[in-house]
Amino acid sequence: MPAFPVRPVAAVLLGMGLGVAAVVVAEREPPIAPEPKPGWAQGAGLQPLLRPNPQAASLCAAKLAVRERPTPADPTNFGERRPTDAEGGLVPNQPSVIVLHETVMSLGDTLRFFQTPHPRDADQASYHLLLDRRGMAYRLVPDAKRAFGSGWSAWGDGSIRHRPLSSPLAGGSINNVALHLSLESPADGRGDDDAHSGYSRAQYERLAEHVLIWQLRWGIPMRRITTHAVVDRSHSRRDPRSFRWEKFDRAWLQAASSCGISAEGPYGLDAMPQV
Repeated sequence: MPAFPVRPVAAVLLGMGLGVAAVVVAEREPPIAPEPKPGWAQGAGLQPLLRPNPQAASLCAAKLAVRERPTPADPTNFGERRPTDAEGGLVPNQPSVIVLHETVMSLGDTLRFFQTPHPRDADQASYHLLLDRRGMAYRLVPDAKRAFGSGWSAWGDGSIRHRPLSSPLAGGSINNVALHLSLESPADGRGDDDAHSGYSRAQYERLAEHVLIWQLRWGIPMRRITTHAVVDRSHSRRDPRSFRWEKFDRAWLQAASSCGISAEGPYGLDAMPQV
C-alpha cells in the first residue's frame, strides 16, 4: 500500500499550538435538543436531538490525540446531504445517527473499492471512516458529505426517499443523516459465516474515541448509535458480526473520562431519554 500522510485531527480542528489543558464539557447546563422544525416532508424522527458542541469535540480530539489518514473515496461513491426529498419537501440533513459496519474484505481491497469510480448507482458505496486492525482511522468521506453506507434503511420509522416512486431505487434511506464507520474484519471474517474471531482492542478503543467526538460535534446521544444490521431494510446485512457492545462501552467510558464527559450526562451510557 502507498504511504499516506498522517495528520492529527486536533491540528486540523484547533490549529497548531492550541493548548488542551482544560478539556472538560460543562454539564451544569446540558445541551438542549433544538426545537423540532415543523413541516418536514419525511424523516421527522431523524432531526438532531442535542445541541452540537464543536468546541468540546475539538478539545476532546486534541486530548485523545485522535489521528486520521486521508484516503478520499472517489467522488462517484459519495454525495451531498440533501435538504429536500424527491418531491422538493424539506428533510433533515444534519448527522444525527451513527451506523457501525465491518468491511468483510481486506483493508487493501476495501480502500481500492472506494477509490474506484462507480458510475452505476447500484455499485456506489462508502463510509466516512474505516478503522484497521491496528486502530488506524482512514478518512474516506468528510462528515459534511453523504456517504453511501446504508441503502434501503430506516431508523425506527424514520427514512428519507430521494428518488421518485417510479424508480427501482425508490426505497428510503437514512444516509442523509447518518455517519458511517466501519471496522476492518479479521482474516476469518471475510466469508459469509454468522460470526468470526472479533475485533481488536485497538479497534474498540479508537472506535469509542471517534464516536465520542462525533457525539459532541453533532449532538448525537448514545441511543442513536446503531449497526448496519439494525437499520437495514433488505434483511440481507448482518454487520458488524461478532461486535461486543460491552467492549465498546468500556472503551467509551475510558475516552469520556479522559475528556471530562460524564456517563450520566446527555451523551452517556446512562443518560435518560429526552422527550
